[in-house]
Amino acid sequence: MEEQMLEQFLGIVRDGAFEMLWPDYAPAGAVRLTTVQMGKGRAPESAELDLSKLEGQAIMIAGYDDGDWIYEAQVVDQAGPILTMVVDALFGEEDEFDMESDDEEFEDDFRVDAA
Repeated sequence: MEEQMLEQFLGIVRDGAFEMLWPDYAPAGAVRLTTVQMGKGRAPESAELDLSKLEGQAIMIAGYDDGDWIYEAQVVDQAGPILTMVVDALFGEEDEFDMESDDEEFEDDFRVDAA
C-alpha cells in the first residue's frame, strides 16, 4: 500500500482557530486541527489541537485536509511578529496590501525621526 505524503498548510491563528491562507484552494474561514488519523473511526474532536498559545501567529501545518478538519495535524513551524505581518499581507484579505504604493509613501510610513 502506498503511503500518502502529508500536505502543508499556511495560516494564522485567530480567535483560537486556524485560518488557512495557503494553498489557494483554502476554504473561507477557519478549519479545525486534530491529531486523529483519518479513517480510524475516532471523533476528530477527541484530539483537537489547542492553538490558544499561538494566537495571532502565522503557522505551518502538516496533515491531511478533509474539508472542515485537518487530520494528523502537526505544527511544523511558527512565525514571529514580522513574518506573521508579511504572511497576512501577502495571503490575507485582498486589498490589504497595496502592491502599487510608491517608495516615498513606504518611507513616510516607517520613518524614524532622529532626535
